[in-house]
Amino acid sequence: MRLFRTGLACAALAAVAWTRAGAMDFSSGLSASERASAGIAALTSHQSAVLDGLVARDAKLAREGGVTGFSTAFSARHSEQERAGAGIARLGEKERQMLDMLVARSIAMGPPPDEGFVYSPPQPTPPPTEVEVSAPPKTEVHGDVSLTVGSAGHGRSFYGTSMDLFVTDPKHGFTVGVGFQEFRGKGLLALCGPYGPFGPYAPGYDGPPYLGW
Repeated sequence: MRLFRTGLACAALAAVAWTRAGAMDFSSGLSASERASAGIAALTSHQSAVLDGLVARDAKLAREGGVTGFSTAFSARHSEQERAGAGIARLGEKERQMLDMLVARSIAMGPPPDEGFVYSPPQPTPPPTEVEVSAPPKTEVHGDVSLTVGSAGHGRSFYGTSMDLFVTDPKHGFTVGVGFQEFRGKGLLALCGPYGPFGPYAPGYDGPPYLGW
């Protein structure tokens, strides 16, 4: 029965401490001796308010992350400007160690029993989507150039050139082709020469084989 009463008293004290911590700021929830040993009693009202805000922010981050403490001490995980605003910079080494211990204790206690708590784990970042983008079709230019040289008896000779040029546009789906040819000869009949309209190489020629002159 005595052990039961002792356990009940401890639970009541813990509940009171939780309620006191939840209803008060960090500095207001400390005893006079704790405030003096941590150097908080010597701070101005503005510095105490800044200190309470930093502790409250750390406690909120710990609850949202589902943890009861941090890997670094309270006085070491804040910027120089924040430490100056909260008056931590003016504390001695022992006072800072005591402050770090009191803040760690306050965060480890967690929220009071009557305060709701919902753990919000960090959302996973979806992997980037890879999209293969092909290069746009380009205009293509093709062509050919030929040179023809020939000779026959009695000083007869001929020469000529031809060229074809094709421009293809895949984007719009059309092709344009241009071609030309030119032949000249010496001692050959223009009409009946090998490349004349009646020559053996003329389109549609079906006469006897060309024997030359």
